[in-house]
Amino acid sequence: MIAIEWLVGDEWNLKHIWERHGLRPETVEEVCYGTPVVLQGYKGRFVLIGPARGGDIFTVILGTVPGQLGAYYTFSARPASRKERRYFSEQKGRFES
Repeated sequence: MIAIEWLVGDEWNLKHIWERHGLRPETVEEVCYGTPVVLQGYKGRFVLIGPARGGDIFTVILGTVPGQLGAYYTFSARPASRKERRYFSEQKGRFES
């Protein structure tokens, strides 16, 4: 689990997430501040897989912001793959039983 106090974005990543993957910043926030499954990604990044308000599952890639405790840069966000959705369901099923 990671403690996200705020998400950091810039024009490049917001444009990338919207134009390439069709996600709005609000959707990314819903995933990050909800109950995602958190995995360790490469280069010290975190992979969050979780639902947005509508129930669809998304994957968000975050990295820490040096010198800013609790701040995470949003590298990417996209609809979760079939494998990621299955993994999320398996992990949440274990904890909700």
